Amino acid sequence: LGGVLISGALLTLDLGVPLRFYKMLRVFKPTSPMSVGSWLLTAFGGALAGSTVAELLGMKLVSTAGEVAAAAMGPFVTTYTAALIADTATPIWHEAHDRLPLVFVASGVAGAGALGVLFLPAEKARASRRLMLAGSIGLGVSMESMKRRLGKLLAEPYKKGRAGSLARTARGLGLGAVLTAFFGRKSALAGRAAAVLTVAAGIVERYAILQAGKQSADDPKYVVEHQRAKGDNQTLPEVVLSKDADLSTGDRLAAPRSSP
Repeated sequence: LGGVLISGALLTLDLGVPLRFYKMLRVFKPTSPMSVGSWLLTAFGGALAGSTVAELLGMKLVSTAGEVAAAAMGPFVTTYTAALIADTATPIWHEAHDRLPLVFVASGVAGAGALGVLFLPAEKARASRRLMLAGSIGLGVSMESMKRRLGKLLAEPYKKGRAGSLARTARGLGLGAVLTAFFGRKSALAGRAAAVLTVAAGIVERYAILQAGKQSADDPKYVVEHQRAKGDNQTLPEVVLSKDADLSTGDRLAAPRSSP
């Protein structure tokens, strides 16, 4: 609940004018990631807040209903920011539109498991530990898959500059978290240390993605060369001119030849 409240405040701050958040809730636009995200945060926060208040008042059924509703919205809240940045002209984000949500889901799963390991008694945190491990491994795999999807040129910002440093740090933290959790699986202290590393890896990875996008936007080659490569890979349709076409008068009675 605290995280959602902070997220809402940060979103309002990012919009510049607090009233904009209210105006965005006046209309729901399924084609706008920002609109969908605003509604998701509001509904998700409302469900969590209602569940918390109901639990404090001893209304168990209402509290459970709020938790179920929040759980149903959780995957969408986790991934809507990926859709938000992919819906831009920044090639490194736009071309990874089918991989970024997987990265964000893995990061969210790892973080959720890590919080469970941190705050639950060790004997009740086994499921959280497995969730943390699965998410951490998934984060590493999905990041590498995204880089391969981007290709050599667009993946370059993840290897150089500040984004490269952040990406390497996140990879090191994630690897450290997996190894600590695996080899220290019988130690509660090792589990909590792995959880801290996991949370740190997820945060740093998000900043790496953000910084890589900024670096690519600052260097025109990532736009120009990428568009040039896409143009070179496009095959123009073969055109067959009608035998009655008169090109001298601009009469082009032609149609693309259908593919066999």
